[in-house]
Amino acid sequence: MEMLKKIDRKMVITILVFLLALLFIFPFVWMISTSFKYELDVMEFPFRLFPKNLNTSNYAKVWTSGNFTTYYRNSLFVTSLTVMGDLILTSMAAYSFARLKFRGSKFLFSLYLAAMMIPTQVLLLPKYIIFGKLGINNSHMALILPGMCSIFSIFLLRQFFMSIPNDLTEAAKVDGAGYFRTFAQIILPLAKPGLVTLVLISSIWSWNDYINPLIFLSNDHLFTLTVGLQRFQESNGTSYAIIMSGAVCAVLPVIIMFIAFQKQFVASIASSGIKG
Repeated sequence: MEMLKKIDRKMVITILVFLLALLFIFPFVWMISTSFKYELDVMEFPFRLFPKNLNTSNYAKVWTSGNFTTYYRNSLFVTSLTVMGDLILTSMAAYSFARLKFRGSKFLFSLYLAAMMIPTQVLLLPKYIIFGKLGINNSHMALILPGMCSIFSIFLLRQFFMSIPNDLTEAAKVDGAGYFRTFAQIILPLAKPGLVTLVLISSIWSWNDYINPLIFLSNDHLFTLTVGLQRFQESNGTSYAIIMSGAVCAVLPVIIMFIAFQKQFVASIASSGIKG
C-alpha cells in the first residue's frame, strides 16, 4: 500500500509539473508559431501549433526594415565586451577572496554581498550623474563599464574556486609558482564549468538589459535590442507576425547559448554548492 501511495504521489507531482511546464512554454510556442503566419491567421481560434499557410517573409522584413540590424549589432557589441570584462575582472577578484589571505578580506567580502541588496533602481541616478561627469552618457561605455564587475559573478566564482582542493594550490606554491601563475595554470583550467556558467549568466543579463539602455542612451542608432524592440513594435503597429519574428530573432542567441553550454552549467551548480 505504501508503495502504491508513493507511486500515486509521484504521478500527481509529475502531471502537475508537466502542466506547469506547458503553461510556461506556451507563450514561447505561440511566439514562434505566430512568426511564421500571415496577419490574417494570427488571431485564429482555435490556436494552430503549425501554421496553415507557412510565411517566411516576416523574417526578411525584420532584417530589411527599420533599424533592427543596428539594434542587433549594438547588443552583440555591448554583450561581448561586457562578458569579456566580467570574466577577466571577476575571476581575479574571486580568486583573491577564495585563496589569498589578507587583512579585512572577510569584511570586504561581506560588504560586497551587502551591496547586492541595494536595488538597481536606487543606483540609476548616481550612475547617471557620474557618467555625465565622465562624459560617457549616451555611449555604449555607460552600459559596458558597470557590467564588467558584477558582485554576483564574484560570489559565484569564489564559491567555485573554494571547491577546488587547497592541496593543489599548496603544491604549486612549493614548486615555486606565484599567485598569478597558480591562478592561470591551476585554478582556471579546473574552473571551466564555473567560467562557462559565468559567461552564460553574464551574457543573458547583458543581452536582456532594458532599464540601463533606456536611461543612459538617447540616440536611436545606439539603442540595444531590448529598447530597439520597443521602437520596432511601435513602428509596426499591429503587425503581430512581424513583431513576433523580431522577438524570435532577439531570444534566439540566448537559447542557442544555453543549449550549447547546458552540461557545463549543470556541472558547475552541482560541484560548487554553497561552500564557504
